[in-house]
Amino acid sequence: MSPMNTFFGISIQPGTLSGMTMVLILSVLIGGIVGFEREIHGHPAGLRTHIMVCLGSTLMTLVSANMGHGSNDRISAQIVSGVGFLGAGAIIRDGATVRGLTTAASIWASAGMGIALGTSPFFGQLAVIASFVIIFTLWGLTRLEAKLDEISGRPVPIQAILKDDEMSAAAFLGHISNSGLMILSIHCDPGLDKQTRHFDLRVSPTEMFDREKFLRTVISTPGVLSVSMPSLSGVTHN
Repeated sequence: MSPMNTFFGISIQPGTLSGMTMVLILSVLIGGIVGFEREIHGHPAGLRTHIMVCLGSTLMTLVSANMGHGSNDRISAQIVSGVGFLGAGAIIRDGATVRGLTTAASIWASAGMGIALGTSPFFGQLAVIASFVIIFTLWGLTRLEAKLDEISGRPVPIQAILKDDEMSAAAFLGHISNSGLMILSIHCDPGLDKQTRHFDLRVSPTEMFDREKFLRTVISTPGVLSVSMPSLSGVTHN
């Protein structure tokens, strides 16, 4: 039994239909693990996208490995390049903030897991291990990054569009004060619509701050038309 055909002690023959089917099923499972984390956090590229990326990468790698000619590493390089364009679609620029870089990176990593699975069962073990490392990075490190931001006092931008009246501004600023945010600077300009005002703030979160709860509360406040705030791990997160 070749060690390259061993998957955690189980022998898988990647050159057979049953073996390739097992590998494809594994790609759905580990791609789904990463996609599920993105899905429950409300990102556009979620469960289905990550499954399709991982599955497609696995399929193309399996086919190229069994074609019997050519260089298999060239197929892998083309997959990485192609997925790079797909990941770019998840990146959104919103004013001074950039969103979606982490999701784009998770799509790219899912392709890497698919390539590893399609290469051989031995490298498939690395794909499974990588899936748990990715989940830890996406989920487990979020709290650590938020804590580091709190300790460092890193300023976080908030942009909002409000109706042009004193009650809306007072309610909005009141929510900020009551949510555990220290206002470092505030700038207000007339909005594109004459009946609106554009607020641009820089704040520092305290220990009691809950970003998701804050955004839900603010967006439901009468007079608040829109609000955006990057994750506490930085403007390039999400």
